[in-house]
Amino acid sequence: MTVLVEDSLRLLAGRGVLWITDTPGAHNGLPSPDELKDDARVRRMNVHLLAVVRPESALADAAWSGVNGAVIDLNDGGFVARSSLGALQRIVARAAAHKARIVVLDHPPSLGGEQHDGPMWKPVEGSDIAFPVRYGLSVGEALRLLKPTLPADADLHVVPARGVRRAKFWGRESKLPWTSPVEDVKAVDDLLIAAALLSLEGTTLSLGRGTAEPLVRIGAPWLDTKRVLDELADRPLPGVRFEAEHFAPHHPADGKFDGFSIPGIRIVVVDRDLVQTGRLALDLAWAVWKVHGDSLRLAGAAGAPGLGAALALVAKGADPDSLVDASLPALVAFQKRARAVQMYR
Repeated sequence: MTVLVEDSLRLLAGRGVLWITDTPGAHNGLPSPDELKDDARVRRMNVHLLAVVRPESALADAAWSGVNGAVIDLNDGGFVARSSLGALQRIVARAAAHKARIVVLDHPPSLGGEQHDGPMWKPVEGSDIAFPVRYGLSVGEALRLLKPTLPADADLHVVPARGVRRAKFWGRESKLPWTSPVEDVKAVDDLLIAAALLSLEGTTLSLGRGTAEPLVRIGAPWLDTKRVLDELADRPLPGVRFEAEHFAPHHPADGKFDGFSIPGIRIVVVDRDLVQTGRLALDLAWAVWKVHGDSLRLAGAAGAPGLGAALALVAKGADPDSLVDASLPALVAFQKRARAVQMYR
């Protein structure tokens, strides 16, 4: 937002603007988009902020009435469970259909810009362009990769973040105003674990919602932690360790095991550069499924973005490491394409 106002506001001069964001309020010391209406520089450039809407609202044609400019300000997490890539592509297409100039405020991902891990998934329906479940690209970089899926006449401009290095694409370490893409998780190492565990929400496991540290643990009254940990001991899961524990959810948003002290497993990051979120999610699901079978109801996670198909195969007995390893050629191909679109070094 600061770079837009200071350096790139001319892109919106004289336009009626729709501001599209998942964080419409003031945060991290920045004004809200609505507060920009009173900025002298905005008035001087004759920029008219018509409305501030969330991404889902921007997909309706009614939102574009009288609009000929749009700011896309989305805090994409850089991982599948909190990815906005599909919505981003559809919004750009909708803006192009209404002949509106699109200015994208670039956001680096939260979980590293040099780490990618599979399996692969396709964020744009009908496209063959595949991303890893953790893709490590900024919003602007991802749009460059998705260019073949965008309308040829899209008037698209990306405003890069200022002064950020790729090695610092880790939450607040980027030195940019940062908001976690997962509201209940504030620490970047915990977010790394949440990126894996969110795919398991459709199962009967508690992910620690209703505790002080959600989305870094799994648990259930029927969980035999020793047997599950014994299964995990033979899996190649670098960068994390597992700790047996008990925890008690209180008024959890998912409604699971409210008020009960349940056995659980806490996942702790010991080397963030080595963590593979996709492999972690699949191996955890496999180990619990192997010990507890139908109690897990793993089929309930089949709709999880990006990982659902692999989790469905695990529920049928597939080896999770084989599923991840099978995606390695596609992952290597993605890494080569990603280097060609990188805006930060």
